Amino acid sequence: MSADETNARDERRPGRAETAPSLPAVRLEPMTELDFQESVKRAIPRHAAEQVRRGFWTEAEATDASRAEMAQLLPQGRATPHYHFCNIVDARDGSEVGETWYNVQVKGGKAQFWIDWIWIEPQLRRRGYASQVFRHFETEAAEQGADRIGLHVLADNDSALALYSKLGYVTSNMRMTKLLDRAVKGRPR
Repeated sequence: MSADETNARDERRPGRAETAPSLPAVRLEPMTELDFQESVKRAIPRHAAEQVRRGFWTEAEATDASRAEMAQLLPQGRATPHYHFCNIVDARDGSEVGETWYNVQVKGGKAQFWIDWIWIEPQLRRRGYASQVFRHFETEAAEQGADRIGLHVLADNDSALALYSKLGYVTSNMRMTKLLDRAVKGRPR
């Protein structure tokens, strides 16, 4: 009998206590200036490619547009007020598994905790790292006086949507677009 068959059979037994799978412990370590510069170097082409894929930018202009948006978002680089740039580290072995950018600001008299970026290396996804980072964010947001956490997710990012939903996130607003008939064929609809 395979382990899967054994687990499935045991899960059907009445009165069997369910145990949650063990999630990896993570810690967030502030990025050094070099870490930050490398993170930005990775973020610019990723963002550019996503905007091209979604049909918002042309390939020829995307990198410059992405670089300009980054400069607008982070005018002082790593020293931009209210922003935090962290490496996500597996606490068991000290290996870097991803990175995150977030900011905490007071707007309208309330502390606002906003996740700008979270990246788990593709080969390490679906192992619980992101869930642990979000648990860390919940604690930190509460300590900073925020009563909620905000983030932006693309509507076609099914895996992120599933994770965020599982963690209790709900849609708070929505942007919509309509592709006009004169648009270039082959662009996403």
